[in-house]
Amino acid sequence: MDESMDFENTTLLRDFNETQPIHEWSPFICDGPLHMRTYKISLYLNNLRFNGHGSSKKKAKIDAVKNFKLFTLNHDNSKDNHTVESDVLVEKRKFTDDIENPPLKKFVTKHQVTEHQTSAICILHEIFSGQTLVYEHEQSHGILETISVMVSGNKYIGHGKSKKEAKEIACRNALKSLCDAQPIDNKFKDQIEMLRTDYNDAKIIDHFARITDMVYQKLEFNQIKFKEYSVIASIIKITKDDLRSAQVICLATGTKCLSGNYLSLSGESLHDCHAEILTRRCLLKFFYKELMESVKGLPSIFISDDKNCKFKLAEDIAFHLYINTAPCGEARVFSFCDTEHQFNRLNRGLLRSKIENGAGTVSVFGREVQTYDGVAQGERLVTMSCSDKLTRWNVLGLQGNLLSNFVKPIYLESISIGSIFNINHMKRTIYGRVENFIDKLPQDYKLQKPQLRGYGILPRRSVTQPPHSVNWIIDEGIEIIKGSMGRTVENRLSRVCKTSLATEYIKLCSATNNPPTLIENETNIFYDSLKNKNNDYVAAKNELLSTFKSLNLGTWVHKPEELKSFELNVGNAINKIDKIL
Repeated sequence: MDESMDFENTTLLRDFNETQPIHEWSPFICDGPLHMRTYKISLYLNNLRFNGHGSSKKKAKIDAVKNFKLFTLNHDNSKDNHTVESDVLVEKRKFTDDIENPPLKKFVTKHQVTEHQTSAICILHEIFSGQTLVYEHEQSHGILETISVMVSGNKYIGHGKSKKEAKEIACRNALKSLCDAQPIDNKFKDQIEMLRTDYNDAKIIDHFARITDMVYQKLEFNQIKFKEYSVIASIIKITKDDLRSAQVICLATGTKCLSGNYLSLSGESLHDCHAEILTRRCLLKFFYKELMESVKGLPSIFISDDKNCKFKLAEDIAFHLYINTAPCGEARVFSFCDTEHQFNRLNRGLLRSKIENGAGTVSVFGREVQTYDGVAQGERLVTMSCSDKLTRWNVLGLQGNLLSNFVKPIYLESISIGSIFNINHMKRTIYGRVENFIDKLPQDYKLQKPQLRGYGILPRRSVTQPPHSVNWIIDEGIEIIKGSMGRTVENRLSRVCKTSLATEYIKLCSATNNPPTLIENETNIFYDSLKNKNNDYVAAKNELLSTFKSLNLGTWVHKPEELKSFELNVGNAINKIDKIL
């Protein structure tokens, strides 16, 4: 008897899905003790809500479908349709209070992108009932599905963890845009207004994602395996706050960090090949090129200041970071299933690190110091998380230590996240955890609060991470890095490793006739000596790291000191200047 009832209910749910393809479900609400769970859910269909509950999620859905069937039957048999509909809506409002304002002990077990009574798909089809809306599955090499919808000759793009979710977001973007261009039925005014609240942010994220993907798809690879990625990041330059001027300056795809077997005592290996870290190193290379252009009197983003051999960034230029998913560490670890909303828990805000050959991050406690001989004997190499490095950039600037001798700190104007975005966790990560405690920064340094925007959807799980990382700089082509080695696939030095960037710095010192920035009357100099010459940068860094420590958030784990004390041949670099100028 029970088995036949079970089969009948399963058939009921299957038949409903086939006959009513356009419907939406609310998130589940779970209540009761562990041994006696009760699930509640609401079905949205034809602008009405039908509630269901049961001892399992499936039974709750079946109960909602039964209520829909019962309403349909009563509605067809009733002579007074308004009376029946009124009864349903009264019950709907009563149940809504329970669903949307549950007791604190209840928790949401499933997050969905659709939170409104009627989906954007339904609204769009009803408003444009006389048109055939064309959907296309767009090519996407990332971890999200991409769907487009063509409405009145215009294409609107949506990204989501599934085709259904991407389709919903595409329709949302269409509605948000179209309601500015033409009058919309008052019937949907309030719901569209809700959709519009985040339209500007969504428009920017989608635009950044699109232009990043456009650049990436045009790159030429000699092997298709190099083109695969799970994480991609880009830095975008915008002039005069005009989104139409957005230009991808550099991008990178991510892979795991360096293996301890390939540590270099001469600065020739890349330690961290995560996408956002490599992208920022590419930006440094771009900065050096632009500074040299300014020295030669050519158009550049930098303006020369002849008084002190320094440069400043043109006032109308800003830089924005796009990552297709949340950075590893603090910004990411709590965002997968954030149901507790206990943002002040003791484990929030801690510094975290990546572990050699491992996925994810761990707390730095117990890993405060690493030594070269320890790594050589088998200790796993520790690298600080991307979240923590982003915090650092928002205090010390993108330009880093060496370039601080020539330019003032350059900060990100915004950070856009394509998935796993949680505004509370991002704010805490980027500036919130040190906001009220870091106040002794040198002149020109500050705690930057970039605009944060993103999608909270969960991406499709990437089972394997490619072993290769691609980086690209505008007008300079691509470079493919083998992450475990920290060198190119041809076993050459990367153009953005320590040695390569330090050489660019020496060239700039010579080109600006500013040798005191190095050390006078010496042909060789140690890399760590260069890094210690900028007192303001060192003071700002020490203030940030001591703030982390004083707040019991952990100690920043540095690479072994031996990796910083390599020599740079100043003479060889200077001899190359004549060929450049």
